[in-house]
Amino acid sequence: MRLVESCSVSVIKRSASVTCDDGLPIAVDVYHPEGASEPLPVCVLCHGFKGFKDWGMFPPLAERLAASGRAMVLFEFSHNGVGDQPGEFTRLDLFREQTLSRHVDDLGRVLDFLSSGSLAAECNLQTNDHFNVTGHSMGGAVGILRAADDGRIVQISTLNSVAHFERFGEEALAELESAGEVSIPNVRTGQVMPLGKAWFEDCADLDLEDAATQVFVPSLIVQAEADVNVLAAEAHELNGWIAGSRLALIPEADHTFGAKHPFAGWTPALESVARELDDFLPQLGRLGGI
Repeated sequence: MRLVESCSVSVIKRSASVTCDDGLPIAVDVYHPEGASEPLPVCVLCHGFKGFKDWGMFPPLAERLAASGRAMVLFEFSHNGVGDQPGEFTRLDLFREQTLSRHVDDLGRVLDFLSSGSLAAECNLQTNDHFNVTGHSMGGAVGILRAADDGRIVQISTLNSVAHFERFGEEALAELESAGEVSIPNVRTGQVMPLGKAWFEDCADLDLEDAATQVFVPSLIVQAEADVNVLAAEAHELNGWIAGSRLALIPEADHTFGAKHPFAGWTPALESVARELDDFLPQLGRLGGI
């Protein structure tokens, strides 16, 4: 347990571990305000590709949103490549074998875990099987795919979410054909991260547009207009696919809304994201929605 101060409200961070379908651990952190008088609504945040729960903006964002009267949950996809050292890609063998379907299953496992058990009681979480899911980049697609089939998700929000899975050029696909994997550079760490055929085969079997048209819960799509990794056109597509969704455009912002890792402070764009989510997500005494 760790106590942090956020906006004059004491926010407690509690950590746990969940086991995925492959027997691997899923690290989970729950941020919640101290001394909440009633059970807290729960929002689960999914990180993106080459991401992890402790990346840059995620813990500060979770702390700020928790201080308003809700529980914010960060977790690590089991095959994101992070091993025993938090924030370090020491398990590139797992990164190689990741698939979107595995990530969707991991999210389901986390929701199962949060529905009951000692951590739910310790953090004073609502246990009514109502969850709000937020996803950044690839994590947005994971949330949408899960929400299409999981009635426990009553609200979905995305941050610079992908709308398509075809993100590799001819050179990379040629490497996949010859070597059985694609080499992906990580500019921040200097590592070359392998991505195996399972990723591409799994993506070919998934239809994000179809999943999005099956989402009938309040939905918020937040998009940075200057994002060169996920273009704003993808956000407009998601907004067209999800019935009744709202699109919030953040001007002059990049894929991480100006945030860095390690976290170097709040940016105007990230402040805008926090306000959008704070207005959208439920909190004690107020239902969420648009």
